Amino acid sequence: MFSKEEIFKDIQKVLQNDYAGYLEKKLSNHPEFYTISNDMSERTFEETIQDYLLDFHDGHLWFYSKKSEIPYVGFSVRRYKDTLYVTESPQENRIIAGDKIVEIDYEDVGELALKYRKRLEEELPERQRWNSVIRRSKVVCVERNGERFEIPLAHYEAKAYKPCHTFKQINNETVYIKITDFAEEEPVQRLIKDNRDVLEQTKNLIIDVRVNHGGNDSFYFPLLNYIFDCKINFSDLFDKDEVMYTNYTERNCRLWTQELENYLKQELNKDTIEMLNKEISLFKKNQDKGLLEVPEDEDFVINGYKNPTSVYVLSDYYCGSSGDTFVANVKKSPKVTVVGRATMGIMDYFNVVTIDYGDYEFGYGISKMNGNYSMNGKGVEPHIYIPWTPEHINEDKDLAYVLEMIKIRN
Repeated sequence: MFSKEEIFKDIQKVLQNDYAGYLEKKLSNHPEFYTISNDMSERTFEETIQDYLLDFHDGHLWFYSKKSEIPYVGFSVRRYKDTLYVTESPQENRIIAGDKIVEIDYEDVGELALKYRKRLEEELPERQRWNSVIRRSKVVCVERNGERFEIPLAHYEAKAYKPCHTFKQINNETVYIKITDFAEEEPVQRLIKDNRDVLEQTKNLIIDVRVNHGGNDSFYFPLLNYIFDCKINFSDLFDKDEVMYTNYTERNCRLWTQELENYLKQELNKDTIEMLNKEISLFKKNQDKGLLEVPEDEDFVINGYKNPTSVYVLSDYYCGSSGDTFVANVKKSPKVTVVGRATMGIMDYFNVVTIDYGDYEFGYGISKMNGNYSMNGKGVEPHIYIPWTPEHINEDKDLAYVLEMIKIRN
């Protein structure tokens, strides 16, 4: 069993030696600003470590306690100008979608934005993480139909995440696909296999990754055949200096090998199995060699099909990790138009491993891209930006925009 002080010391060691960003983030690393003691409460300990990690501005750095559930207030919000709007309320029946949250613990949104600037993580209001502020609060002031009333916040058990990989034919010429993660290969493979005939004949393909929790880049590769219009090597999509580096410390090689071996427990095709086994061999070969450029020995051939002739990708801030790279890569196809808002942008440091401290877990990235291609804090920009407004709560304005584009182009 690890004590709180031992965990904090080990996390500092990881961020100084094993973390892929240990060089660039030296000036952000200030453990001396934070005090950890073994007798502090679970929640204070967890939040103190989380605040320390926020200094690194890296969405792939995380820490949580297995014993304390993250409070869930039963609803979610998004900021528009100086007001928070309830986007959904699946469990808190005193609040409905579209309600305005004008005060939290008797402070207005503008004041709180300054107070919790670090915790909100983003400057642009539509990208700020207000749910992390509300779950630590006690009361909100709600405005509905011009009337205001207070609601003491309650905590609910959050519903388990259910992946969504859906296929819908809107009409004879247009198909809509929604994918909320790339965590497993089989769902994407099955989606294509079950609908191959339609995909190869349709004119317009809409791919919705506005909410996408990431996973493994290679699991979305089969989709690229329909997104590009000619045969091309995946490696040819990148500039010569758009290279990847991995920090091959002993700890990283051991933890990442475990991650890859867990992937091998999934239902995978033989090419993916071969690729994962080669990567395991590479990590064993480079163990304890430190930060190295990773040669692009493996490649994937994108076959590129004529149909669909036009591909529209819906993106938003809630698309991150492998969702980031998906949007970034498909933007390189002449078929593609990305519509919506910039992705989360957390792929400067990736290949996330997890350290198990018994009652706690800590995750960090062991690989990084050339800093010239940084996306942290800005994400992958769409071709057509549609600002988020409260109208999005009751109307899918992004999809409506794309359907109108298709109508005009036809």
